[in-house]
Amino acid sequence: MTWPPRGPLLAASTLLALVIGAGTGIASLAVHEKSWLWLALALAAPAATTVALPAGWLRSGFCLGWVSLVLVALQTRPEGDFVVMSSTRGYTVFGFGMALLIAMIVTIPARRRSKESESATRPT
Repeated sequence: MTWPPRGPLLAASTLLALVIGAGTGIASLAVHEKSWLWLALALAAPAATTVALPAGWLRSGFCLGWVSLVLVALQTRPEGDFVVMSSTRGYTVFGFGMALLIAMIVTIPARRRSKESESATRPT
C-alpha cells in the first residue's frame, strides 16, 4: 500500500475518517456537560487527531464529520430542547468546532502545477 492513498482507496479512507469524526463528535457531545475536565478531554481528542492526520482529504474528512455532527446537535429537537445547551460549555464546543473548521481550511495543501505547465507559461 502506498502512502498517501490515491483513487478509490483515498475515497474510502476519507469516508472512514468522516465516520470516525462523527463518532468522535458523538462522544464529545455525550460528555461535554459532565465537568470541565470532561470538556477538556472531549475537545483534546479531536484536536490531537486533527494535528496527527496529514493535511488534505483525511484531515478534511475527520474535521467535517466532527463539525457536521456538532452543527446538527445545535439544532432544536422536536421536543423543544437542545443537545448542546446555551451555557459556557456549549458555546465552548461551538467555538471549538468553528476553530476546527478554520484550521481544516487553512491547512488544505495548495495544488502544485506540473513542470510542463510551468514551462509553457514562462517566457523564453
